[in-house]
Amino acid sequence: MASLTQTTALGGTIPFDETIGGNRIREVSEAAMASLAMLKGQGAAFKKAAASRLGELPAPGHAVGHAAGHGGGGNHASTIWMGPDQYLVEGIDAATLAATFGASAAITDQSDAWVRFDVTGGDVVAMLERLSGADTRRMQAGSATRTAIHHMHCVIVCRAGGTDFTILGPRSSAASLHHALVAAAASL
Repeated sequence: MASLTQTTALGGTIPFDETIGGNRIREVSEAAMASLAMLKGQGAAFKKAAASRLGELPAPGHAVGHAAGHGGGGNHASTIWMGPDQYLVEGIDAATLAATFGASAAITDQSDAWVRFDVTGGDVVAMLERLSGADTRRMQAGSATRTAIHHMHCVIVCRAGGTDFTILGPRSSAASLHHALVAAAASL
């Protein structure tokens, strides 16, 4: 049998974690991700399943965390609004979501599609202002927005206003996104 070694999006065996100036950039690789989209005509069944597994669903432009009793995975469990009746769920695997939602939703495992970086620190807003047109200065905890960072489609989620953000980007561009984050942090 082949001996396989799991690697992170940046190609390491352990996630990248570095503090540059006053900002910490940490690659998060252990959280499951799945897209969740309500199917036409399945609104009632979808909402019932969502209430049982996720609790509340986020409003447009927001993300919500999972309570421990709703199948979350610690600090990494959240649901991010991605479009009308479309969500990205972190911390709950696609098979569990499929068992919960049944025929009311289309679910696709996204764990290998996205790279996640958590950025924290006192200068994070200034760092993100160098990278994106998103108004991160005004974002409050639970806000989420789609934006471009160095010509890459990304999602920024505010975990704590002004100091704690999650950046999601395409896994195939993980090294480019990482470089942009490190360069912006070093430029402060």
